[in-house]
Amino acid sequence: MLSRTTTRLARSRSHKRSAFTLIELLVVIAIIAILIALLLPAVQQAREAARRSQCKNNLKQITLATHMFHDTFNVFPYAISDYTVTADLSDPDNLPSSTWVTGHIQIMPYLEQDAVASRWDKEERRNSTNDTDGDGYTNAMLVQMLVPTFLCPSMPLPGPLPENRAPCSYIFSSGTAPTSDLHYASYYGLPEPVYDGAIIPRILNPKKSTVPSFEKKTKMRDITDGTTNTFLLGEIDHSPAGVPDTSGDVVGGVWAYGYAGFSYGSTGTRLNLHDGTTTYGVFRSQHPGGAHFAMVDGSVHFISENINSDLYKSLSTRAGGEVVEFP
Repeated sequence: MLSRTTTRLARSRSHKRSAFTLIELLVVIAIIAILIALLLPAVQQAREAARRSQCKNNLKQITLATHMFHDTFNVFPYAISDYTVTADLSDPDNLPSSTWVTGHIQIMPYLEQDAVASRWDKEERRNSTNDTDGDGYTNAMLVQMLVPTFLCPSMPLPGPLPENRAPCSYIFSSGTAPTSDLHYASYYGLPEPVYDGAIIPRILNPKKSTVPSFEKKTKMRDITDGTTNTFLLGEIDHSPAGVPDTSGDVVGGVWAYGYAGFSYGSTGTRLNLHDGTTTYGVFRSQHPGGAHFAMVDGSVHFISENINSDLYKSLSTRAGGEVVEFP
């Protein structure tokens, strides 16, 4: 009898020992929390590395498309083309409304985006609701289309933009002119800054000029500083590192809008400036520490936001004669 009782007690004690105590459970939870804390940064870094890789690939595709445009026409596209192709530029007082056709639109056929490019009416403004060719599409409809190649995966999509225009993460490099000059030139005309970069805009303000004259499109042979040492385009974002835009204006890229900062920019302001103000044409990204740039030769490099200012500007000139040691 005693033996049976002892056996039952032993079994009971054994059964109780098989359960977790509260302390043991807390220890396990703490260990799991520590492991998650250790692994989470690694997971985030891996995701960012994947996003960076995709961003670089986007830039390479855009650069290749720009090269194909050059191979076809023997010139680079304008960053923007201010007036319609058929405009009579000999009469500056009677020029049609500007259409601001961007370089992004011009290279779309070489990015397998001919469905958009072929439907774009170059004789209408970007927000036009006129379906002049009767294909069922208007420019106002097309500007809303997201183009995956134009979007860096690290850049969160912004909220609704004016006229529902689609954002863009990459803009052409027009040189070293201060970004404030780019803004006032693109909106209000002369005085024009010096566009000393690889891709230049085609702008004319008929109210300030009596003789229409445009800088000629650049060619590969014009990049005398070397195609490996000259920016072709770089990143721009719509979400400045958690800093809200206090200007009440749009300061990010828009592939269909030919204004400074929307489709082209400069190195006139430091890289990765995120101050919540209207900083038109400033290259910046959501990647920690810098931004990607595509060179004219097609290579893509990550440029540190701490780059020397003079070196940064030298990398954006096409014929400045600077001796550049690439960072």
